Amino acid sequence: MAIKILQSAQETEYDLTGISVDLSRKTGVLIRQSRKKSGKNHYEGRLRQEKMINVAMAVRGDEDDIVLYDEGAGISGTKGYDERPKLSKLYLDIANDVIGSVVVARGDRLFRDKHFRNVSMFTELAEKKKLKLIVPGRTVYDFTKTKDLQAFQKEMQDAYNYLTTQILYLNETRQQKVQRGLYGGGHLPAPYAIDRAAWKDEQRPIIYRPWLDTSIEIFRQFIDNDFSLAYIARYIESRPCLFPYPSAEDLQKYNFPTIMTKAKEGYTFTSLDSIKHYLSNLTLAGYAKIGKDELGNEILLAGVFEAAVPMDLLAPSYAAITGHYPDGNPFDRWKDSRRSRKHTKQWESDAVLHGFLKSDDGAVSFSIDNSINKTVKSRYACYQGAEMYGSNRIGILQTKAAWSIPCKELDDIVLNRLCDLVLYDSEISNRIKSFWESQKTDLVGESQLLKTQIEKAEAQIKHLDNLLTNPARPLSKQTEGRYITQLAEAEFSLENLLKKQKTQSEKEDPERVIPNFYYVLSHLPVEYKKLDTEQQKKMIRKVIREIKLNIVSSHLLLLHIEWEAGIALHPDVALIWRGTMPNTNDAWTPEEDALLFSLYPVASQTELMSAFPRFSWYRICDRAIEHGIRRAIPRQGRAHVNVYHRTMSWQDLESVANLVDEPEQKERMQEIANELAKSTLRGELSAHWWLPLDEISYLDIDEGYFNGDSNPDGSHRPGE
Repeated sequence: MAIKILQSAQETEYDLTGISVDLSRKTGVLIRQSRKKSGKNHYEGRLRQEKMINVAMAVRGDEDDIVLYDEGAGISGTKGYDERPKLSKLYLDIANDVIGSVVVARGDRLFRDKHFRNVSMFTELAEKKKLKLIVPGRTVYDFTKTKDLQAFQKEMQDAYNYLTTQILYLNETRQQKVQRGLYGGGHLPAPYAIDRAAWKDEQRPIIYRPWLDTSIEIFRQFIDNDFSLAYIARYIESRPCLFPYPSAEDLQKYNFPTIMTKAKEGYTFTSLDSIKHYLSNLTLAGYAKIGKDELGNEILLAGVFEAAVPMDLLAPSYAAITGHYPDGNPFDRWKDSRRSRKHTKQWESDAVLHGFLKSDDGAVSFSIDNSINKTVKSRYACYQGAEMYGSNRIGILQTKAAWSIPCKELDDIVLNRLCDLVLYDSEISNRIKSFWESQKTDLVGESQLLKTQIEKAEAQIKHLDNLLTNPARPLSKQTEGRYITQLAEAEFSLENLLKKQKTQSEKEDPERVIPNFYYVLSHLPVEYKKLDTEQQKKMIRKVIREIKLNIVSSHLLLLHIEWEAGIALHPDVALIWRGTMPNTNDAWTPEEDALLFSLYPVASQTELMSAFPRFSWYRICDRAIEHGIRRAIPRQGRAHVNVYHRTMSWQDLESVANLVDEPEQKERMQEIANELAKSTLRGELSAHWWLPLDEISYLDIDEGYFNGDSNPDGSHRPGE
C-alpha cells in the first residue's frame, strides 16, 4: 500500500455538486456554540462553523449576498426565538424573503427543541418560503419535499435525544465518581481545593490549610452573635478579604474552583445570598450531592471527604438559615423577628415614572410609607452603588441614598410640561399619528414572530391539558407525571413570552396599546386624569423615550427628558429645587465656631456663605443665635441686605453656576436657583425649564423636517 505525504495540512473539502440555491435571495450562515467560552476552549468547533461562510460563497459563486448570524458561545439550542436574537433575525429574514437558503455545520445548530414548538414554526415557514438548508458533507434539506421535511424532523428529535441520553449518561457517571469520594467537577466552597498532581480520575477535594481557620471562624462568629446575618455582613465588610490569595507556589500545586468575589487581597462574599449559601453548605462537613429522589429531595452522601467545619458548628448554622436541622428537626432556638416588607410591583404603584426613571447617580427605586403621620406616601430614591457590591449597594447590606423626592411632585412636573407642549402645539397628535402610519409595513416583524410563539405555546398547553383531563384511556403514573412536567414547562415558557410581549408594546403604535391614544393626547389636561394608573404609565412611556434625574447639589437636581419623535425638537432640561429641611446632622467644628465669631457681625451674606459652604444660610444664622452673636450691618432703606434665601447654601450656588460657562450665565443661574428656593415649600418641588416652548416645539418648523427631509444646515432629522 502506497503512502501519500503532504507538505501542509489541507482544509476539508465538501462535495457541493448539484446544490443550487435561489440567487434572488441571500444565503444565511448560522453559528452557535452551547457552552460559555467555547470560542476559546473549543476553538476547532468554532473554526469549523466559520468555514461554512466559504461553503456559502462556493454554493452561490459570489461573496456579496451572504448574511452571517453569529450567536457566539453560551447559547443553548433549547432556547426559543425570544431568547436568541440572531435566530429571531434569521426567522424574520426568511419570512420577509431576504434569505432563501441557510448553511449550518450541523442541523442541531438550529435547535435542540424538546417540545418541537420552535422546530414546527421553522419548518412551516421553510416549506412556505421554499427554503433550502445545507449541511455540508451530510445533506441538503428541501422543505418542499416531504421526505426532506420528515428527515429534518427526525434529526431534530435526535438532537434533543442527545441531551436526554448522552448528557444524562455523563451526569450519571459524574454522580458515580462523586459517590466514590472523587471530584466530579464544579465549584467548591473554601477551604477546599484540588491537588493538581493527582490523576484526573483520582482527584478529590482536599482542605487548603491556610484557609481552614477562617472558615471555622466565620461559623463561630455567626453562632456567637445570635445567628445575626447583619453582624456577619458587617464582619465580612470590615476585612480586606476573607481568604487571601494563595501564593504562586500553591497556585501551581492546587486548583481553586471557587466562585467567591475577588477583592484586592483575596476572596470574599459580596451578597447576603452568598453568605447564606456558605453557612448552610453541607459540603463543608464532607457531604457530597449525588442526586435527587423521586420527590425531588436532594440526596447527600456522608463522609465522602474530610470535613472542614465540625457539625457542631455547621448544623446549627444550617438550621438558622433553613429553619430546620439536616435531619429535618425544626430549629426553634432563634426566630427571625424582622418585619418583611412587601415589594411594590410597577403595576401596583401610583407613581407614573416607577420603573422608568433613571439616574447617572445610581439605581432608582420606589418606596411607599403608609404610616399615618406621613403626608408623602411614595418616593423615588436613588441609591449609590459600588463596583464590588452592585448598582444600588455600597456594602453587603449597606445602602446610601444619593437623593430622594416625592413621586407625585415629580410626576406633576413632567405631566404639566407635556400639557404645556400639547396646548402650545395642537398638531402633536396628528404628527405622531402620521409618523406611525408611515412605519406600517407588510413585512413580518418581531411582534408577529412573538405572537406566533405565544399561539404555539397556548396550543401545546391546551393539548396537554386535554390529555390530562380527558385521556382516551387511563394514564399510567409515569405518563401522567411526564405530561404534568411538560405542561409546567410550557406554562413557564408562555409566561416568559407574555412578559416579552408586554415590553415590546413600547415599539407598537400607541393606538394599539392605549385605546383612543391620539384623542387623549390632544385633550391631555382633561383626559389624562380619566385614565387608570396603568394606562397613565403607558401613556408617559409612549411620549417619552428616556427620562433622567441627576443630583447637582443637596437642594438642586437636573431633569433631562428625551421626548419621542413628534413631541419636541430637542431634549428638555429643567432645574429642580427640592424644599428639604436644613441638614442639622453635620456638627460645627471649633475652628468653624471661632471663624463665625469673627465674621458674623461684619461680613456680608455672600462672604459668610462662602466661609461655611456646607451649611445653608438658615444653619449659619441659627448657630450665631445659639452663641448670642448679633449682626452689626445696618439696613440700607428697604433694600435687602441678604440676597439669598435662607435655605440656600454656598454649595448650591457654586454647583448651579458650574452648569454653564459664561459669567453672565452663571449669575443668571444663581438667580434662578434663588427664586426657586423662595417659591418652594418644605417637601415640595419646583422647576425651571431651560428652554421656552417655542424653542423646542415643532409648531414653527416645516412639516417635511419631521418626515425626514433634509435640512438646510444638514442637522438632525427626527424621521430617520
